[in-house]
Amino acid sequence: MSNIHINTEKELLIKVANGDEDAFKNIFNQYRHKIYSLSMYLTHSEFLAEEITQEVFLKIWLNKAQLKDVDYFTAYLKTIASNVASNYLKRIANEKIILKRLAEESSESNETTANTVIYNEYQEILETAIRNLPPQQKKVYILSRQEGLKQEEIAEKMQLSIYTVKEYMKNALSSIRRYMGNRIDLAIILAIQIYF
Repeated sequence: MSNIHINTEKELLIKVANGDEDAFKNIFNQYRHKIYSLSMYLTHSEFLAEEITQEVFLKIWLNKAQLKDVDYFTAYLKTIASNVASNYLKRIANEKIILKRLAEESSESNETTANTVIYNEYQEILETAIRNLPPQQKKVYILSRQEGLKQEEIAEKMQLSIYTVKEYMKNALSSIRRYMGNRIDLAIILAIQIYF
């Protein structure tokens, strides 16, 4: 019976490799919960788990030609998910380290010009990313991140459903991360040059 499953899965992978979107949807629906669960375990964040799940399947689709050579899809999928999650975690850790160091440095009396420039650059990039958000997403983001309101409080204040608030927040964070993606790397590189 398992041979039938493997053959069927192999046939499905070949269809995906040939660009069959229905076959890809089938694989997505079959495995997305496992990837989401693994991502939740690794990140402890619903938002990141969703982001990682989407990126994993995006990578599979973009590299679909490789699927013809995949014999053990579950192992292949776990490897991609682990790599994507690891990259997310490294990026978040780097951002936190840089921000913490910059905050510590800016609070010291012997603050250097270079640190101030990098911190101000990061803040400017973040503010631009927030300014570029659609009005409702921007309001939800500001109420959550800058005013510290919980999602339930935001929903009540804006007279929206909790689901809508979650969607606005998810989309806002996704847009901000996308905008800052390459730009934050520059700040990290500059900071590394200062500290090492």
